[in-house]
Amino acid sequence: MNAMKWATQWMGKHKWKLIASMILNVFGVVLMTYEPYIFKDIVDEVLMPMQFDKLIPMLIKAFAVGISFVTIRYFVSILAEQASQEAVRNLKSALFRKLMGQTSEFYRLNKGGDLINKCSGDVEMIAHFLNWILPHAVECVFMLIFALTVFMSINWQYTLILLAVTPFTAIVASKLSKTVRPAFREAREQLSALNTVVQENIGGNRVVKAFVREDYEMDKFQAENQRYKELNIRATFLWLKYGPIIESISSLLTVVNLTVGGILVCSNKITLGELTLFLSLAWALNEPMNMMGMIVNNIQRFFASVEKIQDLYYTGTRISSPEIDKSPETVQGGIEFRDVSLNYDNTKVLKHINLSIRPGETVGIMGPTGSGKTSLINLISRFVDVSEGKVLIDGVDVRDYNLQKLRGSIGMTMQDVFLFSDTLESNIAYGVPDAPMEVIEQAAKAADVSSFVKDMAEGYDTIIGERGTGLSGGQKQRISLARALAVDAPILILDDTTSAVDMETEQYIQEQLREWPTKATTIIIAQRVSSVMHADKIVIIEKGQITEEGSHRELMQNPNGYYYKTCMLQHGGIEKGGEA
Repeated sequence: MNAMKWATQWMGKHKWKLIASMILNVFGVVLMTYEPYIFKDIVDEVLMPMQFDKLIPMLIKAFAVGISFVTIRYFVSILAEQASQEAVRNLKSALFRKLMGQTSEFYRLNKGGDLINKCSGDVEMIAHFLNWILPHAVECVFMLIFALTVFMSINWQYTLILLAVTPFTAIVASKLSKTVRPAFREAREQLSALNTVVQENIGGNRVVKAFVREDYEMDKFQAENQRYKELNIRATFLWLKYGPIIESISSLLTVVNLTVGGILVCSNKITLGELTLFLSLAWALNEPMNMMGMIVNNIQRFFASVEKIQDLYYTGTRISSPEIDKSPETVQGGIEFRDVSLNYDNTKVLKHINLSIRPGETVGIMGPTGSGKTSLINLISRFVDVSEGKVLIDGVDVRDYNLQKLRGSIGMTMQDVFLFSDTLESNIAYGVPDAPMEVIEQAAKAADVSSFVKDMAEGYDTIIGERGTGLSGGQKQRISLARALAVDAPILILDDTTSAVDMETEQYIQEQLREWPTKATTIIIAQRVSSVMHADKIVIIEKGQITEEGSHRELMQNPNGYYYKTCMLQHGGIEKGGEA
């Protein structure tokens, strides 16, 4: 599908507005080329024969034509703008939906700044093309056609002499097209790199300050910024290299027009009024040639932007809902990993995992950093898909679930806590926007959020800074837990949820979870023994494999096991099978 057709399809039912604006534009050009005819008649029929009785009607006609032209141009601009903005709205929505459906691997391979630039700057370039460049291109084409028609009807020899200059412009424009397009594409790619630096520094501001790396980051930004400037200047110079040539050809046309026209008037081949018409309509040849370089330049930028957007839009996602939804009506929460293996970049992260979790059971997962714990739970919600084997919920492969139903059945906290720049209430109720206040307060109490909310002046209406700026790590973790609890889903996954809270708060949260009204299937990933020791079952994962499985009491019978050693290291004196 060509770029033009692809861009206009996003207008949907508003495409008629663009078509209407193009048609009106043609009528506008007709009026522009007709007005000089009136001036010709004024010279030949009024001024030359001194018959001033015809002057007023002709001036009224010229005024009416001018008013009509201005009115048409107004509606051309309005219709083109409405159509282009509809296309931008639909395209941005489609791109955002595409981004929402992508996997974590996609975001690992694509820079955030580049994605933002595609969804903003490149889309706006399409709007600029549809509401400005395209109307001007149509105007220039028909302006040239109508002007030539008028000229040929008066004196074809005169017209051919003027036309002898135009092929040079076409040659220059063609050369410009081949040279400028790659230069502007490189400049836009550099803008993406620049945006990425800015985005990383906004998100990692604390890290930059903590390690006193402001100067380093400033130098990095300046280097990227300097390169962006140089690429833009290079692209501009490439365009300017040909611009003066086009301007010179246009000026030559004016000189030829005056010289040839004067000779023809003196030899009585054309009238003075017809010479006036040629001179008045000379802009109809000059303007398209003057605009040609700029239009070609912008068309190349449009093509470059469409290519980049299409690269994003047609990027497939390996994880999607199945054509036939086989998920049960009600999810009970039974989970089974059946001979599951997972590969990342040809590295086996999980190896032949077999694990069964009953509905309502609490399972703790421990293991060294990088052993595959988070990768294991990511398989349940299909953030990634298995390389081998199956993950089943209530006996149904998760790949046969509708994605929304699957993920809607899981309440989850993540290692990297993300909070939105919104009220505390909205963050807790993120998964259930219509949740009543009592549900939010119940979840907040269980996660021990209520203990610090009372100290906030606005309470639950307090606006949280972007990514939780201004909150401690423990406070962010507790808000994240409250958000997961508020969903009240049959499956609850807690990934390192209490690592940043003190032992007393952790104990309180564990007690609240045990007393939570809905007995969800709960998976707790933790580094602390105290976080999992009361679980029905504890699973140890090392190097992508399950090396131990059992209750706290059972695992403490193995002095050579990871769990026993970790427990002794953290608590030193816990009696085998005893309580913390």
